[in-house]
Amino acid sequence: MSEEFVVEGLSPLQPVKEISLGQNIYQSLLSYKGKHPALINGTTGEHMTYAELLTRTCSLAEAMRTCGYGTDTTVLVSSKNHLQFFVPVIASLYIGARVTTMNPAYTKSELVHVVKISEPNIVFCSEDIVEKYAKVKEKVDFIERIVAIDSSVSTSEAVSLDDFIGRNIRKNVSRILTTPVDTREHVAFILYSSGTTGLPKGVMLTHRNINAMFLILQDPRLHKKDVRALCVLPFFHGYGLLTTLTAINKQALTVFLNEFNPRVYLQSLQDYKITRLYLAPSLLVFLAKSPLVLEYDLSSVNEAFCGAAPLKKSMEEEFKRRCNLESIRQAYGLTESTLAVTISGTETVKPKPGSSGKVAPYNRVAIRDLETGKFLGPNKEGEICIKGDMVMKGYCGNPEATKNTFTEDGWLLTGDVGYYDEDGDFFITDRLKELIKYKGFQVAPAELEAILLTHPEITDSGVIGVPHEIAGEVPFAFVVKTEKSNLSEKDVQEFVKERLSPQKWIRGGVRFVKTIPKNPTGKVLRRELRKIMKQYQSKL
Repeated sequence: MSEEFVVEGLSPLQPVKEISLGQNIYQSLLSYKGKHPALINGTTGEHMTYAELLTRTCSLAEAMRTCGYGTDTTVLVSSKNHLQFFVPVIASLYIGARVTTMNPAYTKSELVHVVKISEPNIVFCSEDIVEKYAKVKEKVDFIERIVAIDSSVSTSEAVSLDDFIGRNIRKNVSRILTTPVDTREHVAFILYSSGTTGLPKGVMLTHRNINAMFLILQDPRLHKKDVRALCVLPFFHGYGLLTTLTAINKQALTVFLNEFNPRVYLQSLQDYKITRLYLAPSLLVFLAKSPLVLEYDLSSVNEAFCGAAPLKKSMEEEFKRRCNLESIRQAYGLTESTLAVTISGTETVKPKPGSSGKVAPYNRVAIRDLETGKFLGPNKEGEICIKGDMVMKGYCGNPEATKNTFTEDGWLLTGDVGYYDEDGDFFITDRLKELIKYKGFQVAPAELEAILLTHPEITDSGVIGVPHEIAGEVPFAFVVKTEKSNLSEKDVQEFVKERLSPQKWIRGGVRFVKTIPKNPTGKVLRRELRKIMKQYQSKL
């Protein structure tokens, strides 16, 4: 492929560290000399200092080693945001284990599908979902034990975190030997994405991927130094997980919430004098429109990042007026590229309206013609392709999907459509991939269709995303029912609600049709469904 129209990222300030991610974080925790805590629970006020985090993670790592866990181990962490969440994450990285995180709201059937991808050996989860994981453990043969991170009492189903540590080491430690790994090949995280289509796939991110991300998110040309961030994004999601892990590595303060509560969120912004906001569009809409915002002093906020889903310009303008910010910084990336590969604005340059910004260091981006596959120059629309130190190793246990996601010469095909201008600023305009983006979560239409087809009165189905001001998009289902069926829209919605986690519920509505448009191989033609939807809406 010609390199003529490849857009290079900002020149790196330093090379990517050739040490394990565990060693990288360990060195940072050892060197901390500040006074503020590492993590504060904004809901309860509980906090964990950097010294406590160091001792807690080192002690757990040694306890895991005693049990025989190491570089061949996969560790699952699943809970709502919690003070202990990053303890098993970081401890696992010390010993070279792979970490996978999962949505605690997943149903048992969803969990069974996802755990079969990564095959975790040990589960660290919150007490309220122990029973669910215990049932999953009965269905598979690779989960050996379950540890409850927020319980003080061990049960027959799960040992408490304190008991697990206490039973396996004689005393707590704050110094350990981290395990060296091949940073370019060894997997640090397995996160979940539906790629360009289909059911969730396990994205394998290497130690080098994350080490490169750390350098980008700490680059003084792109980011302010003294950051106090408030995180309501879920830690199990790549956005919340990786931004918070970066904050820990750069010795910054993170205040987090277990779940979103409007007044607690605003009170935390005010009381902890938060300087940076990490937002998904739904949270930005709240800040732009809720009258509650006017009751609090948010003057400490001087920077806001919005990612995970497209942002409407009108909403961006409302937010800036309300929060007295000159600009909001957008970024573009995907789980397969670790995090953002383009970032708008710098310390000296304001973001360009509507743009996802310029290519970040350690990355190269190109626009590929949808028909010829050739790279295109400025202001020409095509598929966004990525190369560089942030691009995933591949999909776990799925070489076919991996092969289909890369070009023969190694470019990651994102499934997103966009262009760049003469200044090298990128703009995202469309999506080739079929995914629905609900509040930043990826929802695969194929998964919803498969569930719908298990209903005895449904013979066929097709699902698309429809725009929603707060959520971004919500699923809408076209359903073909049996001849004598009396199914209602509510019946269909409840059927899905009982079987899938909240982001996958059919919130957009249901329309009963006679047939679902498909191509000769049986693939649902979602573009035709969107045309039907537009025709239907025009008649309302």
